[in-house]
Amino acid sequence: MNIKKIEEVINLVKSNGVKRFKFKDNKSELELDFTEGVQSQGNASAPSQTVQSTNTSDEASTQSQNDSSNDSAQEIKSPMVGTFFLQDSKELTEPQIKVGDQIKSGDVIGYIEAMKVMNEVTSDFDGEVAEIVVDHGTNVEYDQVLVKVK
Repeated sequence: MNIKKIEEVINLVKSNGVKRFKFKDNKSELELDFTEGVQSQGNASAPSQTVQSTNTSDEASTQSQNDSSNDSAQEIKSPMVGTFFLQDSKELTEPQIKVGDQIKSGDVIGYIEAMKVMNEVTSDFDGEVAEIVVDHGTNVEYDQVLVKVK
């Protein structure tokens, strides 16, 4: 299950007011729990989300083929968990980078908002922006690929 499909499922579950949802097939498992303030043995549980996924050999071989086709591209990865923005405001008007732009090591390519603080994300190398993998305003995980540079 890719991240886009997981985000769609989360939004669908939330928009319909579902508090708990579990999906399992032979390739992946997804479990969501949006319960708030539920007492369990005297402890209040916070809202939580659990996402587990397992790859089958077919998925793993497809992914390794995709990885080998992009070996020439270097990846700029997220240094932290937060929300990725292509500029320092939430409304996208002038993104820091676009596909085809030339960037140098140390250039700011975007920002990650974490705990209401905008943190700069910089490039570690020179090159041309080949692909912006993450959309403006998307939640990202630590070490998730943000941009590919060739």
